Amino acid sequence: MKIFLGRKRVEHYHGMVIHADLGLHEQIAAIVQSQVAVGQCVLDLGAGEGALSARLVDLGYRVIAVDKDEANFKCSDVSFRRVDFDRSADISAFVDDHEASFDAVLGIEVIGHVQDQWQYVSHLMRLVKPGGLILITTPNVTSWLSRLLFFFNGRFHQFGNGDLEYGHINPITPWELDLILRRSGAVDINLQPAGTLPALYLTGLNPMSILNVLILPLRFLMRGMLDGWCVMATARRPN
Repeated sequence: MKIFLGRKRVEHYHGMVIHADLGLHEQIAAIVQSQVAVGQCVLDLGAGEGALSARLVDLGYRVIAVDKDEANFKCSDVSFRRVDFDRSADISAFVDDHEASFDAVLGIEVIGHVQDQWQYVSHLMRLVKPGGLILITTPNVTSWLSRLLFFFNGRFHQFGNGDLEYGHINPITPWELDLILRRSGAVDINLQPAGTLPALYLTGLNPMSILNVLILPLRFLMRGMLDGWCVMATARRPN
């Protein structure tokens, strides 16, 4: 059984803040390396400061980064496109201009920020080339931690009032994400836990750590994706 002890630290890559859970970018990079040939073109749709884009460039990929805040983007080695995800005209115009242009499209921690998750996945499907890879991550609202929080306060993990400040407005379960991908025509769909949230996640002597230990004997009664701070979904656009 995997165990996490301590508190998570803010990570950086080449001086850029990694706005994702501990280890998530490394896991994404490993998936890309295993499924996308070096030198191919990757779209980082929701790039933040550019930490993931920079990591992929270092691995030999051509990367186009998209986000709504150009001033916040710090990776000079990557071509940047400003798109406001909150304006449907903006994202629709970008999709129309770049349809079937990318060998892989990454939507990292974005789908929980958008109002229309079905349209968002449809956009990803249009942007990637036939046979290309789609990779989506989002907070795992079915984790044991999220289930505990929902039991006590009726709110999913990372979708409380404080999370509204950074745009978490639309929780999505692994089942829903799988359904949307299938109904959007994606193939080779795979969902797995990602980030850092093992069965024992002990951050000190506090109520959540105590509850974590107490809930362990009940895990055999639970179904679904119990571990993983995030859900990672991979799929492909049909040829």
